[in-house]
Order: sequence, then C-alpha cells, then structure tokens
Amino acid sequence: MKTNSKYTFSALLLAIGLLFCLKNNTLAQNVDFTKENMKKDKALRKLYNQFVKKGLNYYFSEDAIYPVAIDYFLKAYESHKNSAFLNYLIADCYLHTQEKFKALRYIKEAVALDPSVEYNVDFILGAAYHQAFEMDTALFYLNKFRNAYKSPNSDPDSLKMVDRLIEQANNGLQQIEFTDYEIVNLGSKINSPYSEYVPLITADNRYLIFTARKPKETASKKIKKRTHFYFNFDEDIFRSVWQNAEWQEPTKYGLAVNSTKKHDACVSLSIDGQTIFTYRGDNGGDLYYEMIENGKWTSAKPMNGVINSPHRETHISLAYDGQTAYLVSDRPGGFGGLDIWKVTKTGDVWDKIENLGPEVNTPYNEDGVFMHPDGTTIYFSSQGHNSMGGYDIFETNFEDGKWSTPMNMGRPINSADDDIYFVLTADGKNAYLASAKPQGMGMQDIYNINPFEKKKFKDFHLVLFRGLVIDKNTREKLSAKVDIVDNEKGVSIFSANVDPELGFVLSLPAGKNYGIAVEKEGYLFYSDNFIVEKKSGFKEYDVIVELEKVQVGAVLRLKNVFFDFDKSDLKPESTAELNRLVKLLEQYPNIRIQLEGHTDWDGTDEYNQGLSERRVTSVRDYLISHGVPATKIAGIIGYGESKPIDTNETVEGRANNRRVELRIVE
Repeated sequence: MKTNSKYTFSALLLAIGLLFCLKNNTLAQNVDFTKENMKKDKALRKLYNQFVKKGLNYYFSEDAIYPVAIDYFLKAYESHKNSAFLNYLIADCYLHTQEKFKALRYIKEAVALDPSVEYNVDFILGAAYHQAFEMDTALFYLNKFRNAYKSPNSDPDSLKMVDRLIEQANNGLQQIEFTDYEIVNLGSKINSPYSEYVPLITADNRYLIFTARKPKETASKKIKKRTHFYFNFDEDIFRSVWQNAEWQEPTKYGLAVNSTKKHDACVSLSIDGQTIFTYRGDNGGDLYYEMIENGKWTSAKPMNGVINSPHRETHISLAYDGQTAYLVSDRPGGFGGLDIWKVTKTGDVWDKIENLGPEVNTPYNEDGVFMHPDGTTIYFSSQGHNSMGGYDIFETNFEDGKWSTPMNMGRPINSADDDIYFVLTADGKNAYLASAKPQGMGMQDIYNINPFEKKKFKDFHLVLFRGLVIDKNTREKLSAKVDIVDNEKGVSIFSANVDPELGFVLSLPAGKNYGIAVEKEGYLFYSDNFIVEKKSGFKEYDVIVELEKVQVGAVLRLKNVFFDFDKSDLKPESTAELNRLVKLLEQYPNIRIQLEGHTDWDGTDEYNQGLSERRVTSVRDYLISHGVPATKIAGIIGYGESKPIDTNETVEGRANNRRVELRIVE
C-alpha cells in the first residue's frame, strides 16, 4: 500500500525539487531530508540531490518502479541511516519487490526514529511482520490500522487490500507446518543473484529445465554487477543434467529455443522431455512449443486451436495422454483474473475448452498449473482460497467426476510471499518450486522439497515406461516414430519421432492394456502389447526396441494381433496392427512374405496345428481384403506348438508362444 505522500507532496517536489516529511523532527536522532536540515547540512543536501531525489522520481512515477527507486534509497542509506522517512521508503519499496522479507528491518528502524513517520506506518509494520511470518504481531498492527482507517472517505480498494491481508495472516495461523519437509536451495550451480524460476523436471529425473533472468555473456562488468537497476534482463531458458548425484552447471539453449531480442520463458515440458512449451509476450501473451527432432530443437511454433486468444495465456501442462491439457488464461468466461481451463484436442487440433469451475478458480489469480503424471492430481498456485500471502501452492484431485477442494500445501512449502511453479517427479519423492526466501542467493531461486513422501502416493498406481530404439544387428541407436495406444479405448496416448539418444519416456496409469508400435523407414516395424497391473506404488520399466532391416530372412512378430481363446476370428483390437502391415507392404512393393502361425502347448498337437493354420488364414484374408495383392503372400504355414520361443510353463511364456509372424522370403 503506497503512502498518500504522493499526493500531499508531489506538487512541492515538482516545484522546488526538495524535501518531504510530514512534520518537524520529534526525536533528536531522526535527521530527515527536510528543507531546514538540508540548509544546515550541505552533505545532506548533496546526498538528497544525488540519490534520494532520483529515487523519488521512480517511487512517485506513474508505474512506480520500485526496484530502481530502492537502489537510489539504499545508496543514500549507506551514508545516512538515521532518516525515519528514508527507512520507511526502503521498507515500502521492499514490500513491492520479490524480497519482501527485507522490509521488516527498515520499518522497525523508521519507527524507532519516529513512531508516527507516516499515516500508514501500522499497515507497513503489519505487512512486514506478515512477510516474516510473525502472524500475531502482523494482525495486531493490521487491525490497528484498519480500525483507524474505516472512515466513510476511505479508499474502498485500499480497505479491500487491508482486509485481504488480515485474512491471509489469519490463514497463516491455521496452516499446518510439515516439519518433515526440508526445503533445499539448489545451490550456486543453478541459482544466482538474479532470478531463476519455473523449474521443469523430466519424468525420469534426468534433466532440470528452468527460466532465468541474467545479463548476457557479453554484458559489461557494470551490468553484470548485482543491482536492481538492471532488473529487466531478458528471460532465457537453461538446462541442467543430473550426474554424480547433483545437478550440473546449466547450459543455455540455443536460438531454436531462445530468441536474441525477446523474453523466452519455459512453462512446461512433455513427460518425455522432447517437447518444451514456452511463453512469449506476443499478442498479449501466447504459448509456443518446440520439439526435438534428430537431436535438435525445432523453431518455436504457436500452439494451435483454442489455446491462444487475444487475451493472456501464461501457462500450460499436458496430461499423460497428450490429448488433454490444463491452461492458464484470463480470457472471458472465468471467475476473475487468471483461471485454469481444461483443453482437449481432436486429432492434432486443440478444439475444446472448459473452465475448471469455482472449486478450483477464485476471483483472484490462479497460475503455474502442473498435472502430475498420475493423470488425476493437479498442483497449482493461487492468490485465493486460504492463501497465506501472495501465491500459495495447492493440490486438487479428480475424483468421482469432480475436482476435490484444493488443499493448501502448508509450511514450509508455502510462505507469506509468492510460492509458485511447483513440479513433482513421477515417483512422487522429490518436488521443486521457485520462491524468494531469506536463505536464497538473490531474487527468486529454485528449491528442492525433499523428501516429498505424501500418504496419497502410497496408494497411487503409476508406471514410468522408457526405452531406446536400436538396430537389431549393428546395435546403433536410431531415431524412430513411436506410437503407444490404450488398446481398450483405441486411443493414442503417445506419438512422436524420438531422439536416438534420449529415446522415449512416458507415464502410464496402471490397470490398462497398452500397445506399442515403432516404425522407421527401411526397417520392419516393431509392435508389442503389455498389461500394466494395478498394483500400489510407482514402477519403472525399461525396454530396448530392436528393429530389423527390410531384407530377405527378416522376421516380424505381430504382437498386437489378437484372437479370443480357442478362436481364429480377429478381435477389433487387431485392426491398428494389421493396418500397419498393409502400409508396410504398400511401401515395399517388391518384397514377398510368408505368414506363419504358432500356438502354445494347451490342447492336442492336431488341434493346435489346425488352430494355427486358421488364425494365420484370417490374417491373410484381412490383408487381401485391404488391397494387398495375393501374389505378395508366398504362402501361409501353421506350425502349431512345434516352434516355441519361450517356456510353456508360465502364463507369460505361453502368451509369447501364441503368435503370428511375417517372414520376408523374396
């Protein structure tokens, strides 16, 4: 809350470029920059003209540029500490920056010099104690100010602000402190005297990506010196790798991600880490995306469909299926300020949007939304609900068709200032957030919350599925197109051209049947299906996908061709696999194939022989009915149970033995 001195003294400041203070000094040790004092003391007048006057220009400017004003005031403070009003101004400025926790020292000094330094000193005291999380003391001063400031002529907006601060202080008294959490600064490799924020973590915990506002490498020493004068550095995106049990020195992304003359801020990451979503101030604030292709980032492209609007879009987070996203926007139709919206796509176009409703959104701002890979839990920051001050981080879960009442994450995760951009690893053990804290290295820093073991994560069901694609014979890592489908719904949940070194990473809710298909030009496609059992906890699966070149003798197992027990009719789930086979045969018109059927050992030899022949005949008939010339199929053979590739002693082994294979014979 800014002092009314702007209106009381602005004319005087403009007229004579001098002094401001409400009254003559009442305490001997208080030496303010009054006209009378500066007449007596040339050094005081010089200090005023050199620093204080310039600071006031920024302090009283239309946009109130506090970060610049405070530096001028601090320069004056170095030589003259016993000015009540200068201390007051420094405290007020700090309360308008990311370093609000520094205000208390100066407002206490101001009051010690002159208890009535300004009409709203009790408010500044209350706000400063609030930032120090001394809530009882904060409420004493805030209520004292509120009771003295409730005249009919009071500014209603100012009263609302005071009332909200009182409400937040009361919220702070009621919040649980989780003493088993440890908030750890990531240290000087990641953080600096400048701002670092929006931490993003890949699902396999391999990479940390974040936004930072730092001077360019080519900047002068004067610019690089830590000072609020240069608070408006361009935003750039950095990446750090987890090695040797620590985050390594980050590197800045190149021009494909970071432009040269614009702010570039990351907002979220796909689960596999191969698509990054960024914010730019274009068109009022729009969202972009870049992807890794053949080891390099593509240029930034605006997100399509209903994502961007003429209004401000600040954040987005994708669900595990890639078909649903959670968007932050201040477009019309919300509940006030920035709201969280659910967006879904048809094909490749984001075409449907709906507000998450009043259970999640408030008349204040919501931002920094993060959908956990479990697919049901959202973390977000809000200035509303029962926030303790600024943005607090909340959790809500989608249960029984609706979002649960958001839960404040409590202390020490939340503070009296802004706590925002919370992300949680897929295993639920480590969380990261950005915050300006007294123990920080300057401005906003990135912190790790460790361990983040919460009761709900003992009961969740989530699998992290990751893999590399290699040449079966040479073992060379390959870039290939990977598709993963929910076989029960027939819906694609992952489709990407994966990087040869990074491979693919995605989270899969348990209790489902999934199909995977991998394709690369010049190779037979790979397919498989797997059921993720619904067991409690977090599991990790690693797979090496071996692709075989299209050549005589190569064999392709059709793992996503399904039959009912003891039947030869193709199940509907087989369609995607067989269509891939049709496409392959069209792509290589000069090859001829042989189709081979196999069973497990259940049943008699004669019965299994006939069953394998009938099943492979069904596959041949499907191919021909979908345009594959009969002459391309050199023959069909049923081997029954005679050529097992796994043990018949286990359920899994028998499943592997029940198969249809394609062999290139010409």
